[in-house]
Amino acid sequence: MKPNLPNRSSELRINILLFEAFSNMVLACLLEPLRVVRDEQGAAITWTILTPHDGPVRSSSGLSLSPDRPLSNAEACNLLIIVGGDRFRSEAENTKTRTALALARRAQTVIAADTGPWLLAAAGYLDGRCAALHWQLLDEFTETFSEVQTVRAPFALDGKWLTCGSAAGAMELVLREISRRFGEATRFTAASMFLNAPRVAGEEDRVFGDLPTHPNPRVRRVLNLMAGSIEAPRTLVEIAREAGLTLRTMARLFETELNLSPGRCYQHMRLARARELMMQQGISAADAAPLCGFSCAASLKRALAG
Repeated sequence: MKPNLPNRSSELRINILLFEAFSNMVLACLLEPLRVVRDEQGAAITWTILTPHDGPVRSSSGLSLSPDRPLSNAEACNLLIIVGGDRFRSEAENTKTRTALALARRAQTVIAADTGPWLLAAAGYLDGRCAALHWQLLDEFTETFSEVQTVRAPFALDGKWLTCGSAAGAMELVLREISRRFGEATRFTAASMFLNAPRVAGEEDRVFGDLPTHPNPRVRRVLNLMAGSIEAPRTLVEIAREAGLTLRTMARLFETELNLSPGRCYQHMRLARARELMMQQGISAADAAPLCGFSCAASLKRALAG
């Protein structure tokens, strides 16, 4: 199977609407996977920070971010990301909030995270739709917005409206969007940068990324075995045997659940590690190659180019 690489001729334009006392963690989980796809795979992804009042906003931990441009100059986008903050109740009553949320009408896809779904519901955008938000607000949200079908899950999908409450749900939503636009292989590469690490000896098997996309314990077991042998790759026969699978069963599971062959999946893990070492830590290809199971720098470079 050939890797499904980003379409460099297709631009993904993103508007990020931040509200006062937003969560740094939620924003990072939404933005960092997109940054990886942009920086490491050459995808044409751009984003613009916006605020409802055109001034700086502070996160819940006190970090300040300024908008890139006035709201009135915001361009149409493929993806609108809304990150609500701790002052969502008062924000929901503010006329500037409703004006800012009008961006959702023109956006092809909307991701509303943390208390963002509350703001959208207050403005009427989620009437008759499913929505998820932070678990602490579920009961109050259900009582306040009877027209919205509350989902007790990390995230909810309803047409172009994608909603979530936690940072984990936020990352899963943006990874789904990456998969939809750029392919499952690109999603896997982005996820591997943040959600995967070699196991420590004696450590219990961990869910790959703790995300609901991979509920099958057999697939998780194989992924953990792969992640634990990046530096010294094992054969697929060995991995399948330790996971208690036949090679044929393992291949079928991966094609069904990841749309990748086990070999391609393993290769993406090793290449994601190589990119991290070379681009983020400044390690040369010659030094990175043996850390990722490649015989030499030339072999690693050929794999990265292919």
